[in-house]
Amino acid sequence: MPRLAFGVALAVLLTITTAGEVAAHGERAQEGFLRMETVAFSDVSFSTSTLGPGQNLTISGNATILDSWPETLGEPKVGYVNVEAPGPVMLMKDRTVNGMSAPDAIFISKGQTYAFSMTLVGREAGVWHIHPTFAIQGAGTLIGPGQWITVESGGGGTFNNSLQLLNGQTINLETYNLAQLTLWHWLGFLVALVWILYWIIPRPTVTRLAVTSQIPLNSDGHEIGLITRRDQRVAVWFAIGTVLLLGAGWVYQQMYFPVKIPLQVIRLTPPAGQTPPRFAEVQVQRADYDPARSTLSMDVRATNSGSAAMTLASFTTSTLTFVNPAVAPAEHMLVADLPATLQPNESRLLRLTMQDVVWTEERLIEVDKPRIDIAGLLVFKNTEDVEDRVAVRSSVTPKLFP
Repeated sequence: MPRLAFGVALAVLLTITTAGEVAAHGERAQEGFLRMETVAFSDVSFSTSTLGPGQNLTISGNATILDSWPETLGEPKVGYVNVEAPGPVMLMKDRTVNGMSAPDAIFISKGQTYAFSMTLVGREAGVWHIHPTFAIQGAGTLIGPGQWITVESGGGGTFNNSLQLLNGQTINLETYNLAQLTLWHWLGFLVALVWILYWIIPRPTVTRLAVTSQIPLNSDGHEIGLITRRDQRVAVWFAIGTVLLLGAGWVYQQMYFPVKIPLQVIRLTPPAGQTPPRFAEVQVQRADYDPARSTLSMDVRATNSGSAAMTLASFTTSTLTFVNPAVAPAEHMLVADLPATLQPNESRLLRLTMQDVVWTEERLIEVDKPRIDIAGLLVFKNTEDVEDRVAVRSSVTPKLFP
């Protein structure tokens, strides 16, 4: 037994001391189709990459609930805009969705775009990987594009988390009643610790697992001496003591904190954003993927139904945006075989090619999965500088042989 305990302690120590730095938050662990068919993040920007404690960081962008939302996840109805960070290294100060304050969850629906803005404050010095997120009730949290943020200890700022209470008192939420909170936590911990030690050390409940595991569920093992009358009296006193401790806590908070309000649950529907005029019609006729070259190709029938010439600007899926180099330079490129500018009432079949190792690195398209799909937003921009974002979805045919 001592050797086993030593081995476990050594393994834990080696795990802690040899663990490498985590450079992301597990977004690649989510299935590719889940990330591409649920929420598309676009125009995400970070106001700065370096700040000091107490200084502001603003994250803004758009999150679109796609019409390709998988039926197996249920209808998206409630969402929550937040950030993903390695612990409480930043403090959320303000959050708006479509211009409305959104301190809590919001009602959402498919096909809608939600423009978010979050103001964070640097809390702890270090280099942190920060993501905007969109949590959907029943589906989980979808993670947006991230960025490394440096909070410099000598950045010229001082972190302060102050709040004015209803009685006019200003408190620091970092230290407010911390001593009392610690005391009550330790009291509860000690009760639980004594309870556990009582059943582990003097009693054979753990050391005789081969026997105790054979006792029926509704039996206390009294007939074989496992649970005695003394044990039952001790359990009763533990129950009485726990109730008295809870009662003392209730009386204490009533005396010292007579003015209080319950936690608030506010869910509102954000105001609808401005709906741009529709002038682009798109139909994906075919999509294929070459894993050897990490290349996605799509045959797209695009039609300009507006009164001004339009140009295919980009394709957004999950946290990635592939940009037409004829429009603007970008990290990820979208190449069309024909000129991507269409005149009014013109229809054209375009073959779009996106050759990028990001498909493999981000595990968005994996040919060994039972579901190989592509979904996202094709963005068209006309000569009047108006954008039309069209949701597209298609199955993908893998190219495994030349």
